[in-house]
This record gives sequence, C-alpha cells and structure tokens, in this order.
Amino acid sequence: MSAVFMFRKRKGPLVKVFIDDSGKRREVEISKPCSVLDVLQAERVDVQATCGGVGKCRRCQVLVRDAEGLSYRLACTTQASDGMEVVVEHAGAMDVVQSGTASAFPPDAGAQGLGMAVDIGTTTVVAHLHDLSTGERLATVGRANPQIAFGSDVISRISASIDGKLDLMTEIIQDALREMKAKLCVTANVPEDKVVRCTIAGNTVMQHIAAGLAPDTIGYNPFTPLSLFGDTREIAGLGPCYFARCIAGYVGGDITAGMLACELDTGGTRLFLDLGTNGEMALASGGRVKCCATAAGPVFEGANIHFGMPASPGAISKVEWVDGAVRIGVVGDVAPIGICGTGIVDAVAMMVRLGVVDETGYLLGADELDEPLAGMAGREDDRNVFYLVSDRSIYITQNDVRSLQLAKAAVCAGILTMVDAAGIEVADIEKLEIAGGFGAYLNLESAAAIGLFPAELLACASSVGNTSGEGATALLVSSAACDREEKIVGMCDYLELSTSSEFNEFYVEMMEFG
Repeated sequence: MSAVFMFRKRKGPLVKVFIDDSGKRREVEISKPCSVLDVLQAERVDVQATCGGVGKCRRCQVLVRDAEGLSYRLACTTQASDGMEVVVEHAGAMDVVQSGTASAFPPDAGAQGLGMAVDIGTTTVVAHLHDLSTGERLATVGRANPQIAFGSDVISRISASIDGKLDLMTEIIQDALREMKAKLCVTANVPEDKVVRCTIAGNTVMQHIAAGLAPDTIGYNPFTPLSLFGDTREIAGLGPCYFARCIAGYVGGDITAGMLACELDTGGTRLFLDLGTNGEMALASGGRVKCCATAAGPVFEGANIHFGMPASPGAISKVEWVDGAVRIGVVGDVAPIGICGTGIVDAVAMMVRLGVVDETGYLLGADELDEPLAGMAGREDDRNVFYLVSDRSIYITQNDVRSLQLAKAAVCAGILTMVDAAGIEVADIEKLEIAGGFGAYLNLESAAAIGLFPAELLACASSVGNTSGEGATALLVSSAACDREEKIVGMCDYLELSTSSEFNEFYVEMMEFG
C-alpha cells in the first residue's frame, strides 16, 4: 500500500498536486500536510535527497509552479499545495552495455535458461544477464538506486524504515529490478520468461529492504540483523532470488561476493577494501579473515560536500597541479557543475602536497600563501576556500576538507585495527585490492597522500572494479561458487569497531594529513 493511498484514507479536504516526471504527467491527491518530497517519495519518482530530506544537501531541487509563481525550490522544504505543478527534470535513466564476458567460475553442467545477477548498492544498482548453460554475460544495465529519495546512506534508510516507509522502499527497489530485467531482455533480444533465477548481493541493509525485512535493529547496538541470508526468496516478477550471505549488520553480501570474486580464501596476506557509501573491509592472513565496517559516511559518493555530486556528467573527477595552475578532468567532457568523490580526494591530496591544507586539516587563507596559490584562495560566506576553476564558481571549503578527513581517518583506522587483531604488521600485506565504483576510478597516489590507507601499501595497491557484481554472477551460474562462499564466511571473524578502544586510538592518530 503506497503512502499516497494512505493519504486518501484520511479525512480532510483533498489537495491536488500535478507531477511532470520527464514528460509523464500525473495527478496526485493528498489529504494531510506534507512536503513535495513526501509526495514524490510516495509516487516513486526518482529524486535525490541524500540528507534524508532535512534541507542540507540541496539535491532535491524541482521546478514548482503555484500561487507564488514559477521557481526552482527544494522538494523537502516546499509544502505541497492545491493546484501546485511540480516538474522533475531528471529520471535516473538506465545505462545498458552489451557484453560478451563469462563468469570466472564454471557454469553448472546441464543448466538451462537465463539468470540475472544484481549488485544493489546504496547509491547505484547494477544487473547482469547471463546464459546459465555457458556462463556468458549477455548484457549489463546500471541505474541510480531509487531509494536515494530516502537519504544517501544506510542510516537514512533505516530511519525511513522506522518511520513506516519500509514497504514503499521495498516496492520501489523491486520495481526497479523488474524494469532492469525487462531492459536486459530487450537488449539481449530474449523473452523475459527465459530468466529463471536471480542472485542479489548488497550490504546487509539493502538486502533486508529488497527482501521486505525491516533493517531497524541494525541501527542500534548490538546491530543485529533479522537475517544473514544465504537463502532463496521468491520475488514477484523475478522468480527465485538467492541473497548472498552476510557476515554482520554492516558487513554484507556485497563484501562476501567481493571476497569470492577476488578468491580471498586462496592464501597469502591480502587486504580487501570496498569503498562506497560505507567503508567495508577484510584482511586475509593465516587462514582467517578479519572483517569490519567503518562509518566513513557518503563523502566518497560526493555527499556532504559543498559542490558534491555523483560521478555523472559535469562532475569534476580529477584534479592536479600542473605548471602553476589547477587542471581538472570532468565526467562527460562538459562544463563542470560540481565535484564527485574521486575529484575530492584528488583536490585535497593536491592541497596537502602544496601546503594549502596543513597536517591538522586547516585550510589556509590567501594571506597565508604565496603566489600563485594565494590567487586561488579566497573567502566565501566568511570562510576560507580554494577555487578549482578560473571563474571561481566551484571551490573546496574547510567543511569539505573536514568531511574527507573524518572519512579517511575512519577507513585507515579500520585497516590498522584489523592488522593489530591479526597480529601482523602493515608491511606483511602482500596485496591491497580496492573494489567498488569509487575505487575503480580512484587515483591511488592521491588516496595514499591523504592517508586513506597506509602509504607503504601504495606499491601493492590495485583497483579491482565491481567485485560485488562479479561475485553475484559467480553465485548465479555456479554451485561451486556457492560452496566457496560458505567456506569464506566460515573463515571470517567480525570486528565491531564501535566498541573497540584500539579503533578509537587509531582514529584519532589517523586524523592528521601527512
């Protein structure tokens, strides 16, 4: 039952709001005071509200026409009124890629039909269509997670569930998966009824919501989930769906799938990091795997940054200092309108190297710098900033530096806590593998420069891409992979960092740059 239907059941005068979503117009009736964002959420319209609808991220901007006139406004702070017209100018389009790769795990003998492997991230969702008899990948589709309308991180989604929005969040993610299935089949020119099963990997909260389970208990100590999955559940329009095994409330099926894809159980001392909205990690050593999750926040996805945005066209994704000037790279090779996570890491690393940011994270002012750096520094809203473009339209603020500082300290402290628990030294780590969409485009030298991971690991560091999706594929086509997944989970020892004195000590120590 949608929230809009519940509105209609309440007594009171009806208010009509007209929504134009990328040219599709609809009329909505409500009978209780609510914001435009509430209406859009209930109507399952893709709209970003990474702060959870409290007016901070300013990403839920829509075009509104009402008695006050026509203007752009924040959906979360705008009250719905009778006759109001709301125009949403973006629609979370799906990107499709034809593919011919196969799973690294051999397909089961005698398997027939097609299957869909899904990676449900907090920010994005990726699905692969496979021929189960050969393991061949026929197509891939990716899109924004429509739950972004309920906040950018898992804590926001847990809060939304507690507020009674679980059913709605479950409906919209399952609807998104059905749409992705249809798109995959059209791309591969195959009938939908040929898709006979599905696998889903995501963090524990995302898997709970997709399965229709309340993630509420993951939000408070002892952070116990209702399920650790590793089972098959029926979802209408998708068929039997296997949910990857989770290890704890904040180490989910995406990490298990990632460890499977990287074959972390094959020996050696290896560190696996999945850096996205959450910082989840695993350290394999001596036949065991230490794993943990850090509250890094959504800064790596561009949230909580003044000009932050996802890695979409117009986002500054690369920053460097060349011949006495800032040089930027922009997604889509268009005019810059903001900065994404990899660009933020690059920018702050550059500023640290140049002395614009000191070891404490303080952003120096123009009067504290020499030219040409002084010419790139300035004041906005009575605070120090560092400009990234010549027209001074995009800049890094002190709060941006602090947000990244907190995130990088949490990740590095998590690494050191696992190293300490394993009884080894950082120098013993033979390989560092960084997964996730953010990790795929991360400049590893910049990451080491800001202390995202110990600098001595730079020589053995590499980006390994969307390992969650690859692990989900393995679980889809191969029963041997399912056996390996169970083995890997059995090797894992979970470390709860929120109660770890060692983590707190490392966290304070890792706050400094350099």
